[in-house]
Amino acid sequence: MSVFARIVAVAVGLVTLAFAGAGLVRQAAMAADAGVSWPVAGWWSELTAAPSAATTAAAVGAAALAALLAALAYRQIFPGAPPQVVEYAVPGGTARLSVPALGKAVRRRFEALLPGASVTDVGVARDGQGWSLRVEADLPVCDLRQAQQTLLQGLRDDLRRVAGIEIVRLDVVARSIRPAAEKAR
Repeated sequence: MSVFARIVAVAVGLVTLAFAGAGLVRQAAMAADAGVSWPVAGWWSELTAAPSAATTAAAVGAAALAALLAALAYRQIFPGAPPQVVEYAVPGGTARLSVPALGKAVRRRFEALLPGASVTDVGVARDGQGWSLRVEADLPVCDLRQAQQTLLQGLRDDLRRVAGIEIVRLDVVARSIRPAAEKAR
């Protein structure tokens, strides 16, 4: 959410809170003493007594405000697609990393390190400890623990050398395990 959207949301929330508080005080005062006469403001009576341009403008404004608040709430609940470029600090400045390009590089290197593998999806994430990869692939029959360690070390070395990033975790999701292709006799 942008700074402007946050300011608008806070301002609208404070104004709404002020109006609700005034209405609560009015109702409490009228309920506490039956002799209290607190008439509705004159501008409200003029606004709602007969149809006018002011009534229409107020209704349109209220509807627009409600739509804006609903859109802001929706964006908070469903933030949308993650960024396709990740920017991170490096010594002497910042670096930008294209997530799709990184996914392609990981896919090619994974398939080169584990012949017979066919990568179907690559996920990249970064947290406080470093970068994590999640690779879904159709794998040949192999020792999965050994293959995961080999892949982690190979990808870690390559990405450290090429992009300057440290891979701390590699999750390999085997979508299927199939026998290695038979060699021609």
